[in-house]
Amino acid sequence: MARPRSLTLPLAIDTALKRHTCQHYGKHLIEKGDQRLKVAVGRSYEHYCVACARKFIVQAIERLQELDAQLEA
Repeated sequence: MARPRSLTLPLAIDTALKRHTCQHYGKHLIEKGDQRLKVAVGRSYEHYCVACARKFIVQAIERLQELDAQLEA
């Protein structure tokens, strides 16, 4: 039997080594030592602040639940 396909991008939570802005909203600052969401995009990474990351996660969960409900119907 084949291995199930993942529907998520390569994601991780890491700690910022320097101060920088969120990739999604430039007014959000990620300070050195803050947690951030790290998303692999091609050969590089994009980093998002906790506030934006939590919104992305909630939206993704809702979307996957909608798809699951459609498959059950």
